[in-house]
Amino acid sequence: MLDSQSAAFAEQVWEIAVRLGNNAPKIADDIMGSAFPLTCAQARREGALRMLRTGIISEVKRILRNRDDGLGQSDFAEVCAAFAPLVKDLRSKSYFVESAEEYVAIPNLIVEPDLLNDARRFMRRKGIECLTEADRLDALYLAVTSNDPAAATQQEVLS
Repeated sequence: MLDSQSAAFAEQVWEIAVRLGNNAPKIADDIMGSAFPLTCAQARREGALRMLRTGIISEVKRILRNRDDGLGQSDFAEVCAAFAPLVKDLRSKSYFVESAEEYVAIPNLIVEPDLLNDARRFMRRKGIECLTEADRLDALYLAVTSNDPAAATQQEVLS
């Protein structure tokens, strides 16, 4: 996608988000046929529409996460100056709130602590899932690089 097309797509995403909320799958379903009619038709013929939808959802999520709507630290200072150093260290401008099924901008999370709690719990749960999967990969790595894979596998089971 060319940069100009990418910008136009992002603009469409935000227009639809006003109507549907920041729900990436709903936005993708609403936008993909009009944004990519030939691609969707071809993907449907080739049985790849689901894969195309997955990719579009991923791009919509990226757009929702990285919106630069002029919200700077001064805005956070208006809520409370003590939050500015904490917000500065965050990696995203919005976070997924499971109960709302959408990404919510940080200023809105600050204003609505229940949403902030949901976002942090979701992020923590995802982090634990990643660490658990990393442990499984560690065990696989030990087994693969060991002279005795059966013993390495058994050792991991015991620990």
